[in-house]
Amino acid sequence: MVTPMSNAPTPHPAPSPAEPSPSDEELRRTLLAAYDAQLRGENEFADPRARVEHDGPLVRFTGVETGYITGPRDLGVEGDALDALIARQRDRYAELGIETEWKTRGHDAQKDLPERLRAAGFVPEEPETVFVGRTEDLARLEPRLPDGLRMRSATSLTDLRGIDAMNEQVWGESRPRADELHRILTTSPENMTVLLVEPDPEAAPATTPRTTRSYAADAAPRDAAPHAVAQDAASAPHVAQNSASAPYDAKRDARPHVAQDAAPATPGSASPAPTPPPTPLHASRIEFVPGTDFAGLWGGSTLAAWRGRGLYRATVATRARIAAARGVRYLQVDASADSAPILRRLGFLELTTTTPYIWTPPAG
Repeated sequence: MVTPMSNAPTPHPAPSPAEPSPSDEELRRTLLAAYDAQLRGENEFADPRARVEHDGPLVRFTGVETGYITGPRDLGVEGDALDALIARQRDRYAELGIETEWKTRGHDAQKDLPERLRAAGFVPEEPETVFVGRTEDLARLEPRLPDGLRMRSATSLTDLRGIDAMNEQVWGESRPRADELHRILTTSPENMTVLLVEPDPEAAPATTPRTTRSYAADAAPRDAAPHAVAQDAASAPHVAQNSASAPYDAKRDARPHVAQDAAPATPGSASPAPTPPPTPLHASRIEFVPGTDFAGLWGGSTLAAWRGRGLYRATVATRARIAAARGVRYLQVDASADSAPILRRLGFLELTTTTPYIWTPPAG
């Protein structure tokens, strides 16, 4: 048995769920059973480059920059056998020399799994709450936006790079995802739609609020934690006209973006310097999980000056309508503690908690 490390970090406290009504509790049990049956295993990882490996009850993904480990609610092993299973995963990624994430859930049968992961060198990140909502209910929301803004789907690599630039402003650090999302949209465009909100070039300039309200849910930890911002009708005077069905063009704007009004190069002069791609005000995406009743809402981020204006709520409504058109029954979210109350107001039910445990190869 692996001896626990004396300096192993303790996990962050899990979000506290509210007491559900009897009807909600019955629905919650039904949804949790569907979640366990359909969203744990090979369906969890979308990168087309990933190689799937099996080790007993576990599924692990390799062939990518960061690995991923998941399994059923009950791993079927305890004690020393569980320690050995954990050690094999750690050693496999040590052999590959890459970081990996082991995703745990609060209702897992092995209650000592987090302790044993920490003893093996896995470090917990912030816990999140797993929410699920019924698509037919959420699709009734109107996708309202403030005047002067429009919503559309990302249609090029330039759009995705603009989203990366926005996320860097939101987080204060670079978290590039453009190339990864580009691969998915190029190879399996039917499985993902990326939405962004930006100023409407055909409308009067949109105005930002005089004062910025702080909505931590508009920047929940990890872009796997969507977040919604409630708004009233007065702050959202028009229903968004979005072009979510616009196809993704894998070749369009793949080169560095050059300002359209840049002066033409003359002999002996330097070429116009590439300019950063346009930065949206908000971006989020929906990922469909083939063969299941679910789609996931991911990646929601909003620039600070535009939080509290209903941008995320509008994209939730739009993504719900996209899912409804595809016949998807449920929308699933891994949400931060800050976004949880907002998601409840939108009609989502909390099912369980999830905590990612990260193992990083030793330096050198």
